[in-house]
Amino acid sequence: MSQPDQLQELLQRVAALEAREQALTAASNAYQAIITTMLGNLDKTDRDRIIAMIDQAHEIAYARAIQRSNEPQKQKIKRADDVAQRMFMFAQGKTSQPR
Repeated sequence: MSQPDQLQELLQRVAALEAREQALTAASNAYQAIITTMLGNLDKTDRDRIIAMIDQAHEIAYARAIQRSNEPQKQKIKRADDVAQRMFMFAQGKTSQPR
């Protein structure tokens, strides 16, 4: 395969990855909006109970990742927790604050 052919193939792969990233971002934003809206429409007791259960699940998963010295998993959980906390704050009518 010649260099121009390799370059063309590489450019096609980059374009495919960029399209996939855009699709995943759109899907993530949609799910966040749906979950935030659903939580925001629950009564306070149910919403707080669901948020507490999700927080507990994140803490358990994070502790397991630490115990297993699984740094990639630990980072994924931290990022997911950051997103979840922003959604919870919004659903509760609070402004987003760093944890």
